[in-house]
Amino acid sequence: MRSMHAAARPAVLSLAILLSGCQSLRYDLDAVPVPVSAKAPAAGEPKGEAFTRKEKDVLWFHGLFGRSRADVPAMVTEAAQGAESVASLRVTMAGSFHDWLLTHLSLGLVRMKTVTVEGVAVRRAEPAAAPAR
Repeated sequence: MRSMHAAARPAVLSLAILLSGCQSLRYDLDAVPVPVSAKAPAAGEPKGEAFTRKEKDVLWFHGLFGRSRADVPAMVTEAAQGAESVASLRVTMAGSFHDWLLTHLSLGLVRMKTVTVEGVAVRRAEPAAAPAR
């Protein structure tokens, strides 16, 4: 019986360490002035221009000193300036090597992740120029 408890300790400790690095990302795109969709642009729509924006999401001392959140609606609004809509929107939150290094050097007191917003800004089709006579 004693050997079974000793064998379970590393697994429980590993699970606790892995779960301590988890963060969730919440955002509301109601403030974005153009329609936003996760679907690719339709066949009849003009092709758009792809964009990628990155910001950091930092949890300071387990939330005791606050959290610096990435402003996803502001990133989408900035990328959509002059566009009629945004398509193929993807928002991911992951840790790069530098994020991981800072998190572990601070003993987990500062947890950093990189939020990446990718999509396609669909612009209005330019009217064809009239032929010169």
